[in-house]
Parts: sequence; C-alpha cells; structure tokens
Amino acid sequence: MKRAHRRFGRRGFILLFGSRTIIRNDPSVAPVQTVCPRCGQQAQMVGKTYRHWFTIFFIPIIPMSRANSFTQCSRCGAQFPVTPEQLSSRLSQSETQQSQEAIGLYNSLRASPANSVTLNQLMTMYASMKEYDQAISAAADFPQALHNSEQCMTTLGRVYLAKNDLDNALQWFDAATNRNAHLGEAQYYKAVAHLMRTPPAADKAVAAARAARSAGYSNADALLRDAEAKARGEDASGG
Repeated sequence: MKRAHRRFGRRGFILLFGSRTIIRNDPSVAPVQTVCPRCGQQAQMVGKTYRHWFTIFFIPIIPMSRANSFTQCSRCGAQFPVTPEQLSSRLSQSETQQSQEAIGLYNSLRASPANSVTLNQLMTMYASMKEYDQAISAAADFPQALHNSEQCMTTLGRVYLAKNDLDNALQWFDAATNRNAHLGEAQYYKAVAHLMRTPPAADKAVAAARAARSAGYSNADALLRDAEAKARGEDASGG
C-alpha cells in the first residue's frame, strides 16, 4: 500500500492527513485456475481491486478514485490489469493461435523435411506451450532437419531438460557441442544438466560453464561460480 501523509498544526492541534491505496479481494469475481503468463505455473488467479483514499490519522475517509480491477497470481504474485475471466479468455485464445501456428509449421516441414529453422521454431513453440512430448515427436519425425543443425540439437536437449530427463538432454547437448564447441547455449545448459545430477557432476559442469563463458553466453559467469563452488564441496554462496 502506498501512503503519503502531511502534518497540519494550529494552536497545539496536529492534523495528520494524506492518501492511501487500499487493495482488496473482489468477492464478486470467482478465482480462475490457469497457467500464469509470468511464472508459467498452474495457479489460481484471484480477482482484486485497488482504490485511492484520502486519509485522516491513517484512516481512509473519502475515496479519491474509482475501484480498479486487476488479477493476481496466487503463486508468483504477478498482477494483470484485467479480470480473471478476461485473462483466462485471452490465454485460451493465445493457446488456440499457437496450436494453429504449430500445425502450419508441421505442414511446412512435411513439404520441406530438411528445414532446420522451421523444426527449431516448431520445437520452441511446443516447449513454450509445455507440450514437451510433441516437441520430441516432431524431432523424431524430421531427423534430417534435426541432424543438420546444432541449434535444433540444443533445443531438443532443452526440451528433455525441462522434462528432467537428464540422460537424453546431455546426449543432445553433447551432439551439439561435438559439432560446435563454441555454441554457448549448448555448453550453458550442458553445465546446468550436470549440476542437476544426483550427485552433481561438478567437474563436467565447470568445464561446460567455462566454455559457455568463453562463448559469451549470458549468465555463464554466475553458473561457473556455482559449478566451481560445488566442485569444492561448497554452497553456491561459498558456505
């Protein structure tokens, strides 16, 4: 809540006034269960309102604006300037559009099965929809496009990583980096996969993270510090 207060004094009497934004749950709107656009997790979307009030001694007295509706994710706290029903409807429309685009990409690949760019777009789209098995199936359907491109191999590795299938993820990261050792994305997620093992393969993670840093991949420095700390038997914080 935002507060702004002023003191007004006269002959020993102090009047404290200001403004305050009050947020409340909207009892007239039912929560909606859907995937949050911000965190990507299944969560309850709760309808809320906010309104600005004039306050005296911190007590809201007079509304200074109308009540404005918004929706808040119960998992990550992200806020959206629409009602839960509107948010759900927009997400449903987006999913329908993505599904139609995926069908178009798949049909394009049937006409040109060696097109690695299209296969990568299709796998990336399926991954964004959390349709990981569909992405894997598409890669199997168009092996020529997959094996023509280290980027496709990396994307497929990331799909397996999202499924927590570390063996298959590493298989494709290795395939990509064997073809191109300077592919920073493949080296970065190869390091991530090694760190996710139980116990972590810290030395292998360090080597991959160093390669990712050398390639200039974003956040590789932080990942390397984490891997090196685990290789020394420490927490990432150095504890």
